[in-house]
Amino acid sequence: MNVLLPRSWLYVPGNKSDLIKKASNGTADAIVIDFEDAVLAADKPVARSQLIHHVELLKAQKKLIAVRVNGPKALLDQDIEVLRTCVPDYLILPKVESPEQIQYVIDKMKDFDIHIIGLIESPIGVLNAHLIAQSHKNLVALSIGSEDLSFEMQMQPCWDSLYVPSMQVNIACKAAGISCIGYIGSIAEFRELDRFKATVERSVPLGFLGGFAIHPVQIAILNEAFTPSYEELKQAKRIVMEFSAAQNESKGVIAVNGKMVDLPVARRAEQLIDRFSYLLE
Repeated sequence: MNVLLPRSWLYVPGNKSDLIKKASNGTADAIVIDFEDAVLAADKPVARSQLIHHVELLKAQKKLIAVRVNGPKALLDQDIEVLRTCVPDYLILPKVESPEQIQYVIDKMKDFDIHIIGLIESPIGVLNAHLIAQSHKNLVALSIGSEDLSFEMQMQPCWDSLYVPSMQVNIACKAAGISCIGYIGSIAEFRELDRFKATVERSVPLGFLGGFAIHPVQIAILNEAFTPSYEELKQAKRIVMEFSAAQNESKGVIAVNGKMVDLPVARRAEQLIDRFSYLLE
């Protein structure tokens, strides 16, 4: 399923109405109402009971809405029952290790056309990413859960340790024709924004599309990093136009601004324009 995904996703505890209201007026493209790690077990019923109100609030502000559900089936089933009353744009499933977990959620939500995002947070999940990525047409993206995966791997959540598993998941996504969300580093670095910014900017050229945040101060960095400049878009448009004209003359390779342009380069330019054409208007 070819779905254009947000640049920035802000996690907000599902039982914190004040924070969700604040997020609704913020600059994050999508708000993730969290039922999982950010909500204590005793507060999960509260988060579920407030979902309809929170969805209405966010829709009024034209926000894309995601809900991160719980992994264990007993909690997951309760979450899904609530989601069926007010379906969000995306359901984020944590700790995915097999295609069967994706299929279970799809079966539970079979009457609703909802986009699924799977979080890969364990070594088994990384090894099975190629199977998970191909599990269902409603699965639109995978993402590494950097903190949980680092814990399971007994390593620090940094570029050096997360590069290999992140790229394994990224490659699995691309092979399946879906997106990979994220960046190669820790989501927890909201106090050291220079480091967070460097991590995100270093990850963008590797094919990741958008990223998650746990604090509003991270959003501007994500939005800027995952948005091409006006000049980049103009160059992409020029590449597409000149390559199309060249093909009409039976030419497969041309030069634009001193750089070779062949079919893969032209297709990358087309992808960029398809995603951000509104910035050229």
